[in-house]
Amino acid sequence: MGQERTALVVGGGIIGVTSAYALAREGWRVQLAEKNGDVALGTSFGNGRQLSYGYCNALANPRLLRQLPSLLLNRDSAFRLTPRFDVQSAGWIANFIKNCTASAYRRNTLASCALAQQSMHAMQRLLERHPLNFDRQPSGKLIVLQTEQDVEAAQHSQQLRNGCGVQQSLLNWEEAKALEPSLAQMSVDMAGALYSARDETGDCRKFSAALLEILRLDYGVEFLAGHEVLGIGEHSNAARANLSDGSTIEANLIVIANGHHVNRLTAPLGTRLPVEPMKGYSFTAPLGAHAPRISVTDPKRRLVFTNTGEKMLIAGIAEMGKVDTLVDPMRLAAMVRSARCALPDAANYARADPGWAGLRPMTPNSNPIIRMMKPRIAVNVGHGMLGWTLAMGSAERLAEMVHAAT
Repeated sequence: MGQERTALVVGGGIIGVTSAYALAREGWRVQLAEKNGDVALGTSFGNGRQLSYGYCNALANPRLLRQLPSLLLNRDSAFRLTPRFDVQSAGWIANFIKNCTASAYRRNTLASCALAQQSMHAMQRLLERHPLNFDRQPSGKLIVLQTEQDVEAAQHSQQLRNGCGVQQSLLNWEEAKALEPSLAQMSVDMAGALYSARDETGDCRKFSAALLEILRLDYGVEFLAGHEVLGIGEHSNAARANLSDGSTIEANLIVIANGHHVNRLTAPLGTRLPVEPMKGYSFTAPLGAHAPRISVTDPKRRLVFTNTGEKMLIAGIAEMGKVDTLVDPMRLAAMVRSARCALPDAANYARADPGWAGLRPMTPNSNPIIRMMKPRIAVNVGHGMLGWTLAMGSAERLAEMVHAAT
């Protein structure tokens, strides 16, 4: 028998939990360290609950480049770029601008779509082995398109995604309303909509907790709750992690999966990764008289509407440069007004909850960084707004990369 391989995964969000699963499936003895008391209590907790396998376009694109002055001046209430006037932030924005070309957008979108399709198939295989309960709904997804220019851009993006196996339909507005009658409540007719029938919804927090239980019971994974990793390094023939309780863990492999905090651990090793926090908000409210059954995305308002069965969850806003998770009452109120304007009867907005805010780990090209940093240290970070969607595929790629390197 071969020598036992040990791994420490840093970060108990959706990326950390799925990374632990992929390694454990390959026979690694895994420990999962998380600074909070349970998994998925950070950015993974309040996401839009959408598994958007068919809608995974890169954020940086030529149309956005033309809007850059207003984004930097904070004139767009839904999407803001606020430089922090440090080298890391400035470098990220410069790299983001470089990725706004047509060729970069095509390359980045194709890469994201390919990973999303891998993730979808990996999720299917997982659920065949372990039928987890996480409020999964195969609801499909509609992206409303306001203008003919939006339709033309959607046609171009659809052609890109079709090459990756994505199945989408471009609908006119009457077809979209026939599929989802609640769209009739919009104050003006849209030019059309993209429909992704294979997109799903689910509770990322419940999924992470259910998968952790499987990891503990079936794979012997040890969950180190309340253990923050303060530093890592390589020592002789092992990797070493220093924990917040003063203890040290040695393993054959350390995987950093702690989102936008990644540079706290990689910078002392001599590498800073292009990962910046992008603040997003969400809130829930009781279902309205005409709550959409299918998930609806309004790209202009940067809002997603997800029917959880009991409530309507609405997520949106993208603020680069914000590094806190405080809910700004004015920003949340503006988001509620925007949602009410978009779909006035989707929810009982007067009974909206206090809201949630989290920091998504964004890369300039909208693709995660899955890389061996050193012979015994790997990273799986930078999934941005698609962490829940890309998690399973990213974990598979991590395991494949580690297998090739060790």
